Amino acid sequence: MPYGFTSVALVAFMRMEGLTIEQVGTAVAALFLPWALKWAWAPVVDLVRLNRFGGRKAWIFLCTTMMTVTLWIAAGIDFVSSYELLLVAVVVNNFFGATQDVAIDSLAVSSLRPDERGRGNGFMFAGQSLGIALGGGGAIFVHGVAGMSGAMLYASVLLLANLAFVVLFVKDPQVSEGDGPLRLRALLATLRAFLGLVWVSFMRSGRGPRVAVLFSLLPAGAIALGYAILGTLKVDYGLDSNQIAALSVYVTVAMAVGCLAGGFAGDRLGLKLALGLAMVATAVPTLLLAAQIAALGLTGVSRATFYGAVIAHGFLLGATMGVRAGVLMGVTNPLVAATQFTAFMAMTNLAVSMANFWQGRVAESYGYAAVLLIDAAIVLLPLLVLPFLTSREETRPGTTSLALQTD
Repeated sequence: MPYGFTSVALVAFMRMEGLTIEQVGTAVAALFLPWALKWAWAPVVDLVRLNRFGGRKAWIFLCTTMMTVTLWIAAGIDFVSSYELLLVAVVVNNFFGATQDVAIDSLAVSSLRPDERGRGNGFMFAGQSLGIALGGGGAIFVHGVAGMSGAMLYASVLLLANLAFVVLFVKDPQVSEGDGPLRLRALLATLRAFLGLVWVSFMRSGRGPRVAVLFSLLPAGAIALGYAILGTLKVDYGLDSNQIAALSVYVTVAMAVGCLAGGFAGDRLGLKLALGLAMVATAVPTLLLAAQIAALGLTGVSRATFYGAVIAHGFLLGATMGVRAGVLMGVTNPLVAATQFTAFMAMTNLAVSMANFWQGRVAESYGYAAVLLIDAAIVLLPLLVLPFLTSREETRPGTTSLALQTD
């Protein structure tokens, strides 16, 4: 939900206030930096389980609380006169969001069976999409009615509801009793052994994990209509606040449905085949909208075509999300789930960050049609890598968990 607020609502507000497409693209690129670098602190979640407080549940609770606090700080900044300060606040907010995501992904890798990965990730990304709809389009609508303070009250109520759900329902299956005190020598020894296992998991577990590194650094299809460019397109097309809010909700609901459809298709057809088809499909509405903008200009595109292309793209992009995560789970060692899977997902976020960075600059210099055409052409790159992405090979079957239990 906070991610939706910062990546959808704030993007629309910035463009409405006159910030350039390049500035908006840079802000979204900065937003993704914690998600791209979360591998650096992911081992802490793997090693320090905080069992006395519920294990990884404690990490989720702490991070959600800090996301609420930092969201209030970000919302109080004048992002026109204090643009750089806004970037810092957005990065800090997403640091806690990325850390929460590490704990959730680690729980998922530990809990999902191989035949559940498509559906399980489909439901997770569908929930994420609905949260983005509430934090993005929902917040824009509330902002139009009650201003920023009303939008923040709305966001806080949603986050408190999320915290209540975590307290009541989330359980870590790896929580054990009888934790001992945290000792530095034990931590360093465990970390040394842990890093060795991470090395084995990436470099000595067959071709799959190595290819997955390259695959993760490439965009999962045509993605320009899913991030900053979509936010500026809606403003420049001439939509008002309520229309932007409504379209944002339509897109994220379509994305949620796409996540579920992609997950079920992945379990039926095979994850790689379903992912390849979904990535190719994302280029279709992207090319359609590019052709319309090139021929008619942005404001000349019919409302039905504009809405149809954007919503269809949301559905298809959603279809890639859960399936892609399922593919990457297949090359992840459960013993180092938070670190290895987080590294893969961090690389996917780095790909999104880089895409938003270049897309904002190209759009500012050459227009929206050029961005969308280039974005669709880039789909070929991950398609060339996908056939070589094989599952992880077991190399240390007798290894036990290296997680450091703490009280």
